[in-house]
Amino acid sequence: MSDVEYVVELSPGGETFNCGEQETILDAALRQGIELTYGCRHGRCSTCKYLVEDGEIDLGEVTTYALPENEQDAGWALLCRARPLSDLLIRDHRLPDARALPLLSPSSFDAEVAAVTQLTPELWQLDVALPAPLKFYAGQFVELGLPTAQGTVWRSYSMASPPSSAARLSFVMKRIEGGAFSGGLDTLHVGQPLAVRGPFGASYLRAGTRPVLLCAIGSGIAPIMAMLRDAAERGDTRSFSLFYGARRPQDLPFLDELRAGFGLKLEFVPTLDGLEGGDAWDGASGTVTRAVQHAVENARDIDAYLCGAPPMCETVSRLLSAKGLPAEQLYFDRFFAASA
Repeated sequence: MSDVEYVVELSPGGETFNCGEQETILDAALRQGIELTYGCRHGRCSTCKYLVEDGEIDLGEVTTYALPENEQDAGWALLCRARPLSDLLIRDHRLPDARALPLLSPSSFDAEVAAVTQLTPELWQLDVALPAPLKFYAGQFVELGLPTAQGTVWRSYSMASPPSSAARLSFVMKRIEGGAFSGGLDTLHVGQPLAVRGPFGASYLRAGTRPVLLCAIGSGIAPIMAMLRDAAERGDTRSFSLFYGARRPQDLPFLDELRAGFGLKLEFVPTLDGLEGGDAWDGASGTVTRAVQHAVENARDIDAYLCGAPPMCETVSRLLSAKGLPAEQLYFDRFFAASA
């Protein structure tokens, strides 16, 4: 990495940090304990979109979907992609979060595969052993690196294990045929080296007294499992409602564990939208959005966590907002595809 560093100032508060010309502005901020707003870290979700008021940047690889050309021309940038070419002044639009926990600065580890288990026809669990415990909050994610002949392939995955399991992390992944990382899940072997860096993410379970609504589809179940397992270990007395959407009965992971409820006040509502004639199912049918719509009359006094594909997260968030959910009580973990 080059020794050249620039000063980034956040306006109007005046907070500053240094950023090397070969690191992203977001990485530099997190490294120095400043938690800017961000999501996927790969230029897909636009959560880290900030206005550069003064200075020059390299925008990096961005799509016009995440950062339209008119916004680029106006000075907006995705800080997970952008690198400085001079000192910078950036407009700070962060809102205060009284329940935010202290930032855990990311670290890097060499790790290895501890176990690989198929959960459903599409979902797999990967267990990773670390040489030292990783401190994280329930609901956060890390980036896993898989060494290949063409270089290390990095992908973001949320922990499904609780923070108490800090030296052995569990992940739930959807296996995508031909995927650079997930496509080889069935060929990974115990002891195979991996790299880990993190933790990342602000969609972790907050303390509080309000009932908690959890909604997920697919591999979005991972951070939900971490939250529920952690809540159970801490003796959380809040009521939890989990709406989980899948296609058919065989697509439901952790079914026994979720139905048992972890010892929590947990209402588990699995709902299926791809039932076929021979499926034995007497539970809810349809999308999770419809299930939430029917179950929630007033969302003003709940906390909500939405995890999974962006369209589901956006649809359910609009529904809950229309039912009175304040923005500061809504948390996202939107799973964007790594490729365009």
